[in-house]
Order: sequence, then C-alpha cells, then structure tokens
Amino acid sequence: MTNQDKTGTPTSRRFEYCPTTVLAGDPVLIGTLPGVALNSYQASTGGAVFLLNGSFFLPVTGATQLSPAVNHALKPGDKVFADGGTLDATTNVTTGFTLDGNTGGTFFGRIDPSDPGVGSGVTGTPSVLVGGGQ
Repeated sequence: MTNQDKTGTPTSRRFEYCPTTVLAGDPVLIGTLPGVALNSYQASTGGAVFLLNGSFFLPVTGATQLSPAVNHALKPGDKVFADGGTLDATTNVTTGFTLDGNTGGTFFGRIDPSDPGVGSGVTGTPSVLVGGGQ
C-alpha cells in the first residue's frame, strides 16, 4: 500500500465508484467519510478500493487558513481537515483537497500520536490517523 504507516482493521476496505483521477495513496472524501485509495481507478469496475482507517503518510500543511495564509503547527493528536478540493457529483467523492488545520474544512483525521507533526507554514508528510475520532 502506497504511503501506509499503520494498518487499520481488515474490514475497513471498501470498493467505491470514483473519479478517473484517483491514484493509489490519494486521500479522498466519500461523502464526508475520509479514506485513502488502496489502488488507482480501475476502468473495468469504474472505481477503486479505499481504506477507511489506519495511519498514512499524507501531505499536510501547517496552517489554519490557506488564503490568506494563517500558519499554525499541527502536533501529535491535532485534528486534520480536508480543505477545498473537487467534488465529483456522480460518485460523491471529493479529491484534490489540501489537508490542514482549517476547522472550516471537513474532518479527515488526526496527526498520529507517534508522529512529530508538521511545522507552522510547512507542508510535510506526517502520519495521519484517518478518521481518528472527532
């Protein structure tokens, strides 16, 4: 699995219809449910398999607002939100968002407690606990 740090439960794997742009390891929102693509979009099925829990090394920006930028460090256990992105109305899957600390976004997970986090104004790849309890 691309960028997986720690596994979740085996039952967390779900096939979902999704946009053709989904690649293995991409963070997505299925409705408001956070997930990470296990494989890339498959034309033969019209979708991909997603993991709905576990920890993954994902790009996260240390900010609580992107425009104008309001930088803020995210520490272990801090909430991570999906900010922006493109909603595919047919599949109800959102892709291409920024993961950050903006509480105006959709809750995605938390910085994994075993990860040091991401610095203020920096985009890093900390381990993100998908779902992680709101």
